Amino acid sequence: MREGDNITLKWNYTIDGSIGVAQFLNATDDASIAAKFGDGDPTVGPEYQERFKADISSTLAQLTIITVQRSDSGRYKFALTSTKVVAISNEVELKVECK
Repeated sequence: MREGDNITLKWNYTIDGSIGVAQFLNATDDASIAAKFGDGDPTVGPEYQERFKADISSTLAQLTIITVQRSDSGRYKFALTSTKVVAISNEVELKVECK
């Protein structure tokens, strides 16, 4: 990924039940980027609102970083617990290079 570009990280999944809690985390420092509770809309944390957008449905979660910066390099995690107490999580690593 090149600095200045936009990137969307995507997670596809199938769950039993509906979403209980879903969350995007900066796994490098374990900080919450955005969370969704039940049928509500995802809420992006104040320190991320300017450049991060979150979308979470019953089968797809997307985290978009606008104008990615080198400081955005690191591990990102998506974690979800369904109403039937089924938990899933997955982590990806983003490497940002200078243009």
